[in-house]
Amino acid sequence: MKEQDAVKAFYEYYREFSYNILEIKFTFTLGGSYNIGVYYSCNDGRKETTLDGRELFAYERSIYEIFKDRIETSDQFNVAIFEIQNNGDYLSTYKWENDIAKQDLLDYAEVFYQWVNYRMMSMIFEYEKDNDLVPTEYDDDGDLEYLSSWDSGIFTFHINDKEELEYKIELTQDGEERILNMPLKDYFVEGILEHYKVTNTELADKWEPWNTMILKSLHYDIPYDKRDEFVRYI
Repeated sequence: MKEQDAVKAFYEYYREFSYNILEIKFTFTLGGSYNIGVYYSCNDGRKETTLDGRELFAYERSIYEIFKDRIETSDQFNVAIFEIQNNGDYLSTYKWENDIAKQDLLDYAEVFYQWVNYRMMSMIFEYEKDNDLVPTEYDDDGDLEYLSSWDSGIFTFHINDKEELEYKIELTQDGEERILNMPLKDYFVEGILEHYKVTNTELADKWEPWNTMILKSLHYDIPYDKRDEFVRYI
C-alpha cells in the first residue's frame, strides 16, 4: 500500500466536510505508537473533525510502515502531515521535531523503572527455575506448580567510572534475606546503560545526574503514582 492510497482513503472518508484544506497529522513516538489529528480549514477557520475514522486503520498502518522503514535512516521523521485539497490534490511533509523527540525520551525515561522491574522478575524466575531454586508443589489435579521464591527485593544498579554496570540483587522471603548471584541478560545491561546515557546527556536539563539506581520490588507491578517510594536515583 502506497502513500497515495492512504491519502485517497482519507480524502474519500472525510469528503462530506466542506473544506478548502483537509489536514491529516501523524505524530509518532520512538516506541512506534502514534496519534492522529484530522483538521479541516474552511471559511469559519480551522476545526477538528468529529468522525473517529476507525475504518482507516489499515491506511494508518501504511504510514506507520513508512515511519518504521525510515527510523534508522537519515530520512527519519516523527511528524507526517498530509494537506489535501478539496479536489484530491495533496502535499505531504515528513519532518523531525526535536521537542517532540525529547518529550518522547522523557516520557519513556520516567516509566523505565517499570521495564526494569518486569524484566528482573522474569529473569529471576527463569534463572531460579533452571537452577532448581524455585519451590514447587502439586495442585489438586496433580499438576506441578511453581511457588514464589521471594516476597520482595532490592535491585541496585551502579555505573562505575568506566561506564560499566555493577549490580546487586537482594531478595527477601518470610523475613530472610539472601543475595542472588545471577547474570543479567545482555539486552538488559544495554537497556540500563542506555537509560543512564540518555538521562545524563540528552535529558540533562530535565533529569538530575546519577550513576546509581535502586529499585524496590514487591514482586508485582509498581504503581505509577508511587514511583518515589520504590525507585531512587543517586
